Amino acid sequence: MEKILVGLDPGKTSLWAAVHALNLAKRIQARLYFLLVIDTAAKGSDEGLMRQIEASMRASLESLIEDGISEGIPVDYYITYGQYDNELIKFVKENKITMLVVGSSSSQDGRIEDFDDLLEKIRHRIDCRIEVVHEKTTKKTKKRRG
Repeated sequence: MEKILVGLDPGKTSLWAAVHALNLAKRIQARLYFLLVIDTAAKGSDEGLMRQIEASMRASLESLIEDGISEGIPVDYYITYGQYDNELIKFVKENKITMLVVGSSSSQDGRIEDFDDLLEKIRHRIDCRIEVVHEKTTKKTKKRRG
């Protein structure tokens, strides 16, 4: 059986990766793991804001998990504290994960280079496929008259 891990970092990734992984797990009948990584060493961030983001992500994630379980998808949910890349690598190795799903960085400054560096660090240390999910955006269009 395939084992899919979704790595989530509050404030940096959206839940699009989780939604994508749930749909994928249902299609291919895979076991799904969610790993919420809380970086306790994040410096220069507003601690109160980070707690709000973390709580919001947890609530949304728990709702998604309930939906997945009701559809018969085996889902496990873990929270860990540490550096995002190290925690993902450790979890992949310990649980023999066959696919890692990560959301592209949705940070406010849009630094895609940091995300690419992160992927490179992870890619060279694990032996599973990596799928990157980009956050969906909606475009506003003008209504046509006439």
